Amino acid sequence: MAPAERMNARVRAGFASATFLLGLLGVTGPATATPAVAADNPVVVENQQTGTSAWQLGSLVATDAGGQIKGYASATSVTQGSSLNVYVSVNPAQTFTIDVYRIGWYGGLGGRLRLHDGPITGATQSACPADATTGAIACNWTSSYTLAVGTDWTSGVYLAVLTNAAGYQNDVQFVVRDGRAAAYLYQVAVNTYQAFNNYPNDKATGKSLFSFNSYGASTVSGGPQAVKVSFDRPYADDGSGGIFGETNFIRWAEKSGYDITYATDVDTHANGPELLNHKAFLTAGHDEFWSKEMYDAAQNARDGGVNLGFFNANDIFWQVRFEASAAGVANRVMVCYRYASIDPVFGPTTTVMWRAAPVNRPEQLLMGVQYTSEANWGTTVPYVVTNSSNWAYNGTGVKDGDAVPGVVGYQMDRYMPDVPAPAWTSQTLLSQSPFTNSGGAADYANSSIYQAPSGAFVFAAGTSSWGGALDNFGLSTPTDARIQQTTANILTGFLTSQIVKDLKVTAPATATAGQAFSVTVVAENVQGTPVTSYGGTVHFTSSDAGATVPADARLINGQGTFSVTLITAGAQTLTVSDAANGFSTTATATVMAAPASKLTLSTPSGSQTAGQSFVVALKALDPYGNIDTNYAGKVHFTSTDRSTSASLPPDSTLTSGQGNVSATLTTAGSQTITGTDTATVSITGTLTVQVTPGAAAAVRITAPAAAKVNEPFMITVTVADRFGNTATGYRGTVHFSSSDVLASTLGKLPADYAFTAADAGTHNFGAALMTPPSQTITVADTVNASLTATTPSIAVSAV
Repeated sequence: MAPAERMNARVRAGFASATFLLGLLGVTGPATATPAVAADNPVVVENQQTGTSAWQLGSLVATDAGGQIKGYASATSVTQGSSLNVYVSVNPAQTFTIDVYRIGWYGGLGGRLRLHDGPITGATQSACPADATTGAIACNWTSSYTLAVGTDWTSGVYLAVLTNAAGYQNDVQFVVRDGRAAAYLYQVAVNTYQAFNNYPNDKATGKSLFSFNSYGASTVSGGPQAVKVSFDRPYADDGSGGIFGETNFIRWAEKSGYDITYATDVDTHANGPELLNHKAFLTAGHDEFWSKEMYDAAQNARDGGVNLGFFNANDIFWQVRFEASAAGVANRVMVCYRYASIDPVFGPTTTVMWRAAPVNRPEQLLMGVQYTSEANWGTTVPYVVTNSSNWAYNGTGVKDGDAVPGVVGYQMDRYMPDVPAPAWTSQTLLSQSPFTNSGGAADYANSSIYQAPSGAFVFAAGTSSWGGALDNFGLSTPTDARIQQTTANILTGFLTSQIVKDLKVTAPATATAGQAFSVTVVAENVQGTPVTSYGGTVHFTSSDAGATVPADARLINGQGTFSVTLITAGAQTLTVSDAANGFSTTATATVMAAPASKLTLSTPSGSQTAGQSFVVALKALDPYGNIDTNYAGKVHFTSTDRSTSASLPPDSTLTSGQGNVSATLTTAGSQTITGTDTATVSITGTLTVQVTPGAAAAVRITAPAAAKVNEPFMITVTVADRFGNTATGYRGTVHFSSSDVLASTLGKLPADYAFTAADAGTHNFGAALMTPPSQTITVADTVNASLTATTPSIAVSAV
C-alpha cells in the first residue's frame, strides 16, 4: 500500500472483506465454472465432501473493546497430523465452543466443518501490553485449547469459529500444509493482514504498522503506529484478518479443480526452497509485505523454472524482517520501520519500500509491473484489453480495446519503463486500463505476462479486484467469463506445454539470389515442441530491401512453412515477429549471386582525354545487380571509335566476377566501348565515354582562292590536337602576317586575337589584300612557334 493511509484496516488488508460481510447471507455461488484441470487431486476429492455455510459469523460479532470472545493461534500454519494452540479470552468468563472449517468451494457453500468441540471452560485473559519504543503489542495468554489437525485435513485455509456461551463469535485463521509437491503452491498473505491489524481496535490503544488506524502514545516511528507487530494477538474486529479478500480466488480455483497446496508468507520466509517443489507459485491476496527471504525465494523459483502468478496488486511493496517472540518462537514478530532513517539496520534488509534506497529492488524486477496508485474505495473501472492474440486470451473472444467492467480497482499496478525490468525473453502487456486516481490524476493499470530465461512465466493482474471477476460471493459485482477463461489459460499454461517460449525459425544457411526457399516457423514451448494452440499472427521482415516475404499469417497447429526470396548478395536477415505477444526471432542466410546475365563497364570519370589510356572496371552481374563471383567467361571488346589510333583491351577473363582493363580512345565526342561474352553474346554491357580533345598540336587556316584588291573576305583559323580533333580547350593568342606588305602596312590583316571558351578552338576573321597578282596569309601562336599555318596562294585582282 502506498503511504496514503485511510479506511478500516481490515478492509485495506483484504479489500473485499467489508463488502463480503455486508452481503454474505443473500449471495449465491459464482457463475460459469472452469473445467477441472485434474480429477484425482486432493482438492477435487475435498470439494466433493459435504459443505456448509455455517462458517459465516452470525449477528453477534465480538468487538475488541468488549472482548466478548477473541483468540489467536500459536502459528500461522501447521502441518497435517500436528497440532497448534489456540489462545482464547472471553469476557466475562464463560464457556465457549470451537468449530473448525476449511474454506473452499463445496458446491458454493464455501466451507466444510472438520471439527466441533465444547463447551470449553474459558477465562478472561490479561490485557496485551505494548512496547513503548516499537509499539509492538504481544499477548501473553495461556493456551485455552490444543487443536489436533487430522492427517486427512486437506491443505487449505481454515477458520476456527469461536462462540461464547452468550452467542458472540470471532474467527481465528490458520493454514494447513501437507508438504505435497502439488502443481500449485498458494501463498496466503498473512503478513499484510498482520501489518494492518490494529488489535485491540478500541480507538484508544490499538496499533498497526499504519498511522491511520493506530492509537495511543507515539513510538519510535514518530506517530502512534508501531514499527513491529506480533502474531501473538488476535486479529481486530471479527478476527478474520483480511482472508476474505482471497476467498473469491480460492473458491473459483477449487471449484475448477486445480491441484493446490497452501502455505503462508511466513512459510515462504522460513523455507524458500519449498517453492522449487512446485510448477507454479500463486498469490491472490493483498500481498504487500515481503521479507528479503521471500523475495529471494520467489526470484530463485522463477529462475529455476517455477511460474509465478500475482492475482492482485500492490504486492511486494514494503520490505519486512522477522524476529522471534519474547518466548523465543521464531518469526512471530514482523518488523517494518518504513523509513531508513529510523531503522537500526541499514543495507539489503532495511525495512523500506522495495523500490527505495538502500534496498533498490523494485517489485517490477520480479512481477514485471509495480504499484502505481489507487482509485477511491469502491470505485472500479473497465479492464481494457490489449494484445488480444496472446495465448492468455485463447477462447475468450476478446479483441483489442474490449472493456470488461468492474475488474480494475482499488489499487493498481502498471509497467514503468523508467524502472528496471526483469531479464525476459518475451513480455506482453495484456491490458491498459485508464483510471482517475484518488488524487484526481490520470493513471492507468497494466496486466502483464513475461517469460524469464528459465522458461518460467510470470503473470501480474495489476488490479486488486481480479478475484471478484472469478467468483462474486459476497460482492455486488458480476463475474466475467472472459476473466475466468483468461485465468484458466494462465494456470493451465503454467503446467502444460501450451505456453509459447519463442518462435523458432528454420531457414537454409545459404540461398541463391532470386531463387525462392522455404522457411519453417514453429511456436515452440520450453521443451522445443510446437504449441498447437498458438493463435498469434506472425509478421516477416528482412534486411534485404528487395526481398519477397510472406504476408502476415497465422500458424496452423503452432507451425507453418513459408516461401521467401532474397535478392541481395551477402549476409541477410529474416525476422519473424509477433508484436502482440512479444516474440521476435531472426535467422541469417548468406545470399549467393545468381549466374551472370550482364556485364557492367565503368570508369572513374565519364570524360576521357583523346589519346590518354584509362581504366575500365568490368563486372559480371546477375539480374539483381550482384557480382557473380563464379563467372568464368571471356570478354571481347568493341568500340564506336574506329580510329586506327584507338586501342582496346584484348579478350579478357575476370577474377571473382570483376577486373580492370585499359583502353585508349582518340576520336572526340561520345564514344562507346562494349564488352561481350565470347560464348554467350547476351551477356554484354556498354560503357559510354565522352572523349575530349587533347592539347593543341596544329593550327589550320582556310581562305578563299581569290580576292579583289581591298575587298574584305573571311578566313577561318582552327586549332587541333594530334588526332585532328578540334582543340576546344585552346586559349592561346594568334598573330597574322602576310606576303602582302602593303596590306600589313595598311592594317588590312586581323589584329592579334586570344581564343576564348566560346570559340571552342575555331574563329573567323576578316582580312583584305592590296597587291596583285597573288599573296599568302600566315597565322601563328604568339608563344608556341610550332603552332603556325599559311594559306595557299590567293589570287588578287584589281577588278
